[in-house]
Amino acid sequence: MLSNPITLSLLISLAINVLVFIFAYRYQTDKLTDLTYSATFLLITLMFLLWIGDTSNPYRLLIATMPILWSIRLGSYLFKRVLTKGKDHRFDEMRPVWWRFGSFWIIQGVSVWVILLPVVVALSATKAQLDEAFLSRSLPVGVAIFVFGLLIETIADAQKFKFRTTPGNEGKFMSEGLFSIVRFPNYAGEILVWLGVFIACIPVLDGLEWATVISPVWITALLLGLSGIPMLEKSNEEKYGHLASFQDYQASTAKLIPGIY
Repeated sequence: MLSNPITLSLLISLAINVLVFIFAYRYQTDKLTDLTYSATFLLITLMFLLWIGDTSNPYRLLIATMPILWSIRLGSYLFKRVLTKGKDHRFDEMRPVWWRFGSFWIIQGVSVWVILLPVVVALSATKAQLDEAFLSRSLPVGVAIFVFGLLIETIADAQKFKFRTTPGNEGKFMSEGLFSIVRFPNYAGEILVWLGVFIACIPVLDGLEWATVISPVWITALLLGLSGIPMLEKSNEEKYGHLASFQDYQASTAKLIPGIY
C-alpha cells in the first residue's frame, strides 16, 4: 500500500494535519491552521521530488516548483495575517469541541491530497514519460496560467492586507485595486494556479490518472460553493450590507470574471 504514491500522499497529508490538530486543540490556537495547510503542500511535494526519481529532471523540477512557490508565498502571507489578527474567528464555535475542530483538520488534509493529486502522479512518472512531457505544449501553457494566477493572488492578498492594516479603514470594505475589477480576485488567482498545475501535468496522465482533473474541480467547488465565497459574502453582508455603497459594489462588480460571473 505504501508503494502506491496516491495512497502514500493521502497518509502523509492526514498524518501532518492530525498531529498539528492535537497541538492546536490542546492549546486552543488558530495560528497553525493556515500555516499547516500550505506546509502540507510543501512537504508532500518535496518528499516526492526528493525520494522518487531523478531530482535533476527538468520536467519534475518544473512541476514541483509550482506548488512549492505557491505554498511558500501563501503560507508566509497567511501566517503573517493570523499573527496580526490574533485569532481566526471562523473557529470560535468549533475550537472548543474536539470532534468539530478535528473534522476541519481531517477535511483540510483530504483537500490537500485531492488538490495535489496531479503533482503526485507527475512526480511519480517514468523517465520516458518525463522526457516526453518536457517537450509537450501543455507544459508551457500550464506554467503560464500558473504564473498568471499566482501574480493575481499575490497582488490581491497584498492589496487587501495593506487596506486592512491601514488606520482609518475600520468599518470600510475593500473595493480598490484588483477588487475594483472583481470582488474575489484572490480566489480567481487560486483557481488559475491549480488549473495551470493540472494542465502542466497532462502529458504524463494515462487511463485512470485522468481522474486527477478533480484537483482544479475540487478547489473551484470549495471556493465557489463551500469555504470560500459563500462564507465571505455572508460575513461581508453582516458587516457592510447596510451601506448603499456596498450594495452598489455588489451589484456592479462580478465575483471572479468581469462581465461573466
